[in-house]
Amino acid sequence: MTFDTQPPAAPTGAELDHEQVVIRQDRATGLRFIVAIHSTVLGPAIGGLRLRRYPGGLRDALEDVLGLARTMTLKASAAGLDLGGGKAVMLDDCRDDLRETRLRAAARVIDALDGAYITAEDIGTTTADMDLIGEETRFVVGRSAEHGGGGDPSPVTAETVFQATRRGLAAATGSPALEGRRVGVVGLGKVGSALADKLAAAGAHVIGCDLDHDRAERLAAVHGAEAAPSAEAILSLELDVLAPCACGGLIDEAIARSLDCNVVAGAANNPLTARNVARTLAERDILYVPDFLANCGGLIHVDAEWRKGGHDVVRERIDRAMERLDEAIEEAAMEGSTPIEVAERHALERVDSARAPVSVAA
Repeated sequence: MTFDTQPPAAPTGAELDHEQVVIRQDRATGLRFIVAIHSTVLGPAIGGLRLRRYPGGLRDALEDVLGLARTMTLKASAAGLDLGGGKAVMLDDCRDDLRETRLRAAARVIDALDGAYITAEDIGTTTADMDLIGEETRFVVGRSAEHGGGGDPSPVTAETVFQATRRGLAAATGSPALEGRRVGVVGLGKVGSALADKLAAAGAHVIGCDLDHDRAERLAAVHGAEAAPSAEAILSLELDVLAPCACGGLIDEAIARSLDCNVVAGAANNPLTARNVARTLAERDILYVPDFLANCGGLIHVDAEWRKGGHDVVRERIDRAMERLDEAIEEAAMEGSTPIEVAERHALERVDSARAPVSVAA
């Protein structure tokens, strides 16, 4: 099924402006797959393909993909890229025997969109999956170097989160130094583990947790870090930085009122349950670094792959994105708002200015 506008599945207000939403269900393979294209004003929509279990099934998956697609529009615009925002999710029922069949079917759905949406890896998918998808459609990035791609974008995402963390600390405490800082990392997947490595190398005391407890134990063994039993355990600690690096929705109003840290900066998309949570954090002198600027490195990486850009292009765009982060933090301080409000406003202004004027008949 294809919807030109939002389907009647109880969307939230922020997600009422998507260009296209495609839902594909296949009885034979059990495939349940959604592609949401939020905007193609600045260019083709790029966003990862997420493979995840959703307790509420298709309805929860739809709500997630709509919010993620909109965030990708903000991320691309804020990073200065000529890209739109999109996202795809495939519901996971742990049928590994059907993984390849379903990924190929999803790739054909993507291919039928004829370049409006370009996919990449995300939570639950890998570089090898992107290679497989590339056998069915050219509208994919994040493939291995052996297949003409730029490889896993996770390390570049971790790099921008690391830089954003230092900038957040500089604004909140007067110093970007990480040595001796206590940093709680929630989620030690591809990006979270790479970020934890960088933080530990910079002298931070890292406390990490993951649903896969072996990941936290490996972090502790390699870096002398501290393994926490759960996200809740980390959220209760006194920290300098909280780094949400798992799925979204970690911090709600209640948690925002109880956190004991100076900065929240992580790799997760949409870690706040609502925008006003950033205001609550600010009222408590906790700086929330806009997620779509902190984690924009992966998108910069795959955009360079798509456009055949080199490492110098990636580095230049990362530097400019971090300058935009500094500007958002400074402007928010001057006007009494939050950096995410400023960064989102700037990103949407760039999209609006690129829209073709609508002709009105006399």
